[in-house]
Amino acid sequence: MPEPVIQAPAPPPVEVVTVEPDPVPDACELLLESLAATRPLLAGLDESLTANAARVEAAITELKQPPPAPASRACPPNVSGNLGGKDLIGAIEWLYMDPPRQHFRARVDSGSETSSLSATDITEFERDGDDWVRFTFQHDSTDETVDFELPIKRTVLVRQVSGGESERRFVVELDVRLGDQLQTTEFTLTNRNAGTYPIQLGRAFLMDLYVVDVARSYTHERYKAP
Repeated sequence: MPEPVIQAPAPPPVEVVTVEPDPVPDACELLLESLAATRPLLAGLDESLTANAARVEAAITELKQPPPAPASRACPPNVSGNLGGKDLIGAIEWLYMDPPRQHFRARVDSGSETSSLSATDITEFERDGDDWVRFTFQHDSTDETVDFELPIKRTVLVRQVSGGESERRFVVELDVRLGDQLQTTEFTLTNRNAGTYPIQLGRAFLMDLYVVDVARSYTHERYKAP
């Protein structure tokens, strides 16, 4: 009797697993390297933020402080008197003229060399062989006129800035006082009726004697004639 055939059991099916390849080899290492390179940048940014925060806090603290008191704008003391050997005078001063022994207002003009006096009815004449001039002076429209007769010291030819015709002017001398200071001063004669101040004091009058403060006027009292 034949022996029965024993069949071995079939092996279990084998599961096939497909492993996908890593799309970015060593991605972890690259990420770590990137983080390591970023640390200095982050550290610098942190320092910058800390410094800015400190400046903002300082600015806020400064804004909270009370404002400083404004600088003093008090006017300087009245310094009429001697400045380096020179008297201080203003833009307008009382001038005592002799003749006619009266006070008149005069404007200081350091841009002009010679002083000038407003004159009308100017007439040249001869006296004892010398050249003289007769003219009328009026300080204000409401004042009485003053007639002068004085020797002619010289004549000057004045060219107008506007380019007009030259003008011949007589020059006379007058004794004048500003305060107690006496000077013999030359004046050119010209019609200054259109101006506010018919007497103008030039550089020759100011030289070596006065310092002008154009912001002030009448720094000297009127001369008291004896």
